[in-house]
Amino acid sequence: MMRSYMSLAIWMHISFMTLVVQPCLTVGTKPNFVIILADDLGIGDVGCFGNDTIRTPAIDSIARGGAKLTHHLAAAATCTPSRTALLTGRYPIRSGMASDIYPGIFTMIPEMSSSSGLPHNETTFAELVQQVGYSTALIGKWHLGVNLATSSDHYFFPKNHGFDYFYGLPLTLINECGKNGPERWTLTRAIPTYFRDCGVNALTYLSVVIGGFALGLFGRRVTCVMALVILMTSSWMFIRPYLNHHFACVVVRNDDVIEMPIVMDTISERIAREAVDYIQSVKNDDKPFLLYLSLLQTHTALTNMRNFTGVSRHGAYGDNVEEMDWIIGQVLMILNKLKMEDTTFVYFSSDHGGHIEDTLFPWPGYDGEREGGWNGIYKGGKGQNFEGGIRVPAVVRYPPVVPKGLEISVPTSNMDIFPTIANLAGVEVPTDRVIDGVDITPLLRGEKTAPPHEFLFHYCGIWMTAATYTPRGREEGKAVYKVHFVTPKWTPGTEGCVESYVCPCTGEGTHYHDPPLVYNLVDDPSEQRPLSTDDKHITEVLWRVQEAIAKHNETKEHVPVQISKDKVGGTLWRQIGCNFPFYTCKEEDGI
Repeated sequence: MMRSYMSLAIWMHISFMTLVVQPCLTVGTKPNFVIILADDLGIGDVGCFGNDTIRTPAIDSIARGGAKLTHHLAAAATCTPSRTALLTGRYPIRSGMASDIYPGIFTMIPEMSSSSGLPHNETTFAELVQQVGYSTALIGKWHLGVNLATSSDHYFFPKNHGFDYFYGLPLTLINECGKNGPERWTLTRAIPTYFRDCGVNALTYLSVVIGGFALGLFGRRVTCVMALVILMTSSWMFIRPYLNHHFACVVVRNDDVIEMPIVMDTISERIAREAVDYIQSVKNDDKPFLLYLSLLQTHTALTNMRNFTGVSRHGAYGDNVEEMDWIIGQVLMILNKLKMEDTTFVYFSSDHGGHIEDTLFPWPGYDGEREGGWNGIYKGGKGQNFEGGIRVPAVVRYPPVVPKGLEISVPTSNMDIFPTIANLAGVEVPTDRVIDGVDITPLLRGEKTAPPHEFLFHYCGIWMTAATYTPRGREEGKAVYKVHFVTPKWTPGTEGCVESYVCPCTGEGTHYHDPPLVYNLVDDPSEQRPLSTDDKHITEVLWRVQEAIAKHNETKEHVPVQISKDKVGGTLWRQIGCNFPFYTCKEEDGI
């Protein structure tokens, strides 16, 4: 009997110490962070979110070992603004990283030699953790700016936003990076009249100059110089689409261009190797680290290693998803090998929904093999604020905090990662600006189930086109209202804007709704059955949303727009490169 009492006492003591000491260890020990972001991946492309025909064992293992966020929303439906929100915890309009280019097709940085980029006064999560001794690295895609004035100033490079090490693409993948003909060039697909517009612009400017000379407004020398500049600029604009595969598809290590153009057959394996090598190196340094692994998949052109060609049931796109999952698996394996699983916060998501307009030639239409993601039951896709454009897969694993198999169904935002990292790393978020994200650690612990956001606002460029309202109190858990003020005009028979490649935000290619469209996503996640605005309760919902928008607008400050017509245009003097004047090089230690 005495032995039984002693065993019971020992068991109670161990249980007590586990409950008391474990949280103390968690608080006192700074976790590592691995933030993994896919590109253009649809929520329906991942096994743990219902796909049973594409294999994603690595992503699924994160979900099993932690939490699955089933209503995780990107703060924008295209690359640049969404990534800005993730890194800063703020709506991109607050930093000027929201496009004002009418009608809102170019809502991301389109050119390597643009002067657009994330302003230096913005604080990223990498800069936050650097303050408390973290080593930081970005491996993969940046897409938040390159140069400001010259080809070597590297003003917007990751090193100026908190990353000690950078390996990857300063811009993004585009179709020209792969083995695609002119019919699939990104620039001419987004602007089908590109060459005609170039010709019209050149003739217009030349006519003005010649007319000025005829009227005596310009002298002969001035006229010749102006005409020469117009002809040189026009010639560059005409040949630029033919050179995009060279000038836009480059690999950089820190400040140096090491490959131009990119070797697509090996870049995925090199990114995996860089991530593994980085984790091993910081383990040896005995420092906490933050790795932002910004994957190239599943943006086109699709990168498929030899080992991942023809392995899936969904053509090249399915192969690309499985290749992406392999890279994630390599990272998880090294964490396990180095016994860092329990000390590393792992987050995986996508920057926005799948690009449903992306199909192989013939085009326009859906006659070719699909190369864009699948958004499951959700309407729309990339570039749209329907759920298919902004609801993204998200899983989190951190054993000291996140219980296994947790499912979080309330709306969360990719902006929430910024304050969550700050809390876990033990650093204060900036107090001199609005932080729109919310620390979701209580949700991840399973301690709270209340929605962290009552309202989330959905921008397309600088234009707010939708909002999500999650009521608290009596309606909590029964309703999540999605309100649409503007929606795109789709190509008939599709849920996309095939002719323009991405849907516009405003103008003739959109529908303006007055009264707005209202859906209850709890009952209608596919946004198929708009609620009657004659209903008194829906009228109250709209009033609350409009009131919240008014309060939100009061918190916005005027800042320079970064993605504007005067900044996005490419120029030779801002073009990064290697081996001038040939602009060709290959990574020496490439695979």
